[in-house]
Amino acid sequence: MVLSGYIDDRNQLWVEVTVAGQHSQQKVAALVDTGFTGELQLPLKVAVPLGLQLAGVGTFELADGTRSQEMLFSASVYWGTTLRMATVSVSNTDTALMGGGLLHGYVLLVDFEKKLLTIKEPGTDEPEAVNTTPSPSPSSKSSSQTKKRSPKKKRQILKKRRGPKR
Repeated sequence: MVLSGYIDDRNQLWVEVTVAGQHSQQKVAALVDTGFTGELQLPLKVAVPLGLQLAGVGTFELADGTRSQEMLFSASVYWGTTLRMATVSVSNTDTALMGGGLLHGYVLLVDFEKKLLTIKEPGTDEPEAVNTTPSPSPSSKSSSQTKKRSPKKKRQILKKRRGPKR
């Protein structure tokens, strides 16, 4: 699964997903918010017509440290070509948010220069790093070797690049 998004003029990351409830479905442009630990937050005006099913209540800590208790709903999310269930919080805002909970287990690639965003499953269309150092023995099949990093190593590298949590 590979899902493409874009980066706007304010360097905000956006991805379009289709969200379905019991009554209808709708394409939604969601702002990728890696500080949001939930899966998906929808504006009230988008969520109500979908007919989302109540799943419970959750408490969220906001960026300013205050806590907010919100109702949680279940929705089907078309994630690229994959259909999956997601927990959705609903708020009285104009912007949908995609949080780290929905991104967990996926690779998020951001190219600010080209204004491109890609979300994909690990191992999907992975570019291979090629070592151009000649092979030490003439009996080897190729003069270059392919090197792949394990998913754990990639996460460690990404954590180092991101810096400390705020």
